[in-house]
Amino acid sequence: MYNCAATLQRAVESIINQTYSDWELIMCDDASTDDTYHIACQLAERDSRIKVLRNTQNIGCNVVMNRCIEAAQGEYIAVMDSDDISLPQRLEREVDILDNNPQYAIVSTGVIFFNEEGDFRTIMGKEIPQPIDLAHSIPHSHPACMVRREALMKIGGYYTEKGMHRIEDYYMMARLYACGYRGYNLQEVLFRYYDNREAYARRTWQVRMNEAHTYCKAMKLLKLPIYTRLYLLRPFLVGLLPLPLYDYLHRRPWKVKK
Repeated sequence: MYNCAATLQRAVESIINQTYSDWELIMCDDASTDDTYHIACQLAERDSRIKVLRNTQNIGCNVVMNRCIEAAQGEYIAVMDSDDISLPQRLEREVDILDNNPQYAIVSTGVIFFNEEGDFRTIMGKEIPQPIDLAHSIPHSHPACMVRREALMKIGGYYTEKGMHRIEDYYMMARLYACGYRGYNLQEVLFRYYDNREAYARRTWQVRMNEAHTYCKAMKLLKLPIYTRLYLLRPFLVGLLPLPLYDYLHRRPWKVKK
């Protein structure tokens, strides 16, 4: 959590209202300067399943997620950002997949993108991605994913290299796939992802360079065919798009073939 006082209660209530109730919620405040920590503590007082951690200085998303994983006791780790919304059956459906399909270490769902003006995009990932799919995109929507704890522990959690800022989720999945783990995407929408123009602004040219750097490392790790290196141009081409065109393309709904 970081400066999310306006959205935190909505996000937490979406977990409290899940049809699956055997969960614990680990929240870590990354040195917010607003009322985030105070609101989190109030929510924890209402529900004993909620635990609040706090950093004395801002250390970044990947390190924070590793701290939360270390504090968690569950068999599965479900990810969620503090401005998003899990629909009521999200945890139940994801737990069911992992409980009944030992061949999968990660599961995610379809996602609705929304902002202050309402819903504007829906994405649905490939049902059973393969390593080659990591050449051009992240195979599972990270904000909506659930991962086996043992798998995360085997790869050492999220990578904390500075050059992977804002793309640590992709490299986590690449490392899982490189270790032989596989994942599944539920073909139903169970998550709402908050995405506005402030999020666009965070996609700086440096972030585009981080993307290319991380994709290159992942391709080598996964031993993907040499032609996949062409996809390394994509972050730079996207970065060159005028904002109106990027906005138009970003808002288009899409669904990949199974």
